[in-house]
Amino acid sequence: MDTQIILKGILNTVTRVSPIALYMGCVVSGLVFEDQKALILLGGFFLVEMISFFYNMNTPLNTRCALFKSGEKHFSMPGPIPTVIGFFAGFLICEMFEKEKFNPLRFFTLGIFLLIVIWSRINVGCHTIIESLFAGIIGIVIGVAYYYLVKESYSNSKNSLNNEDNDDNENKELGDLLFD
Repeated sequence: MDTQIILKGILNTVTRVSPIALYMGCVVSGLVFEDQKALILLGGFFLVEMISFFYNMNTPLNTRCALFKSGEKHFSMPGPIPTVIGFFAGFLICEMFEKEKFNPLRFFTLGIFLLIVIWSRINVGCHTIIESLFAGIIGIVIGVAYYYLVKESYSNSKNSLNNEDNDDNENKELGDLLFD
């Protein structure tokens, strides 16, 4: 098999499961480790899913992305996966700027992840360039707006890394631990 085909398959698969991984990470972190920040982020993911659901309620599924294929063609916006990843990136980037703790590695990792997701959805044929870019931008806007909506609660929430038993990481966020 061609290496390029294998790489595309891996990237497309990771892209497709990444929203579920983000949701489950928030659920586990929030419920098992009592991380209130993860539950607030999960609420944002739920909001994005509800917006996508109501927007696409009367739109037929794209035949390349549907579980069961049909012969219909149509135009649908926004693409749910780029919207979710855009939301995640917008939320975390907004948090960095608000706390005045810009982390270039985190910023560029989130940006590259969003670009890979946009490319993947175009590559698979689920969305056009315009649909995927628009979905990513909508996700970023929703992520920034949601951050400002929950900023007070989010800033005052405890997370599992900021507890009395963990003095070394007392003031570090999960992203700081991952990207430092």
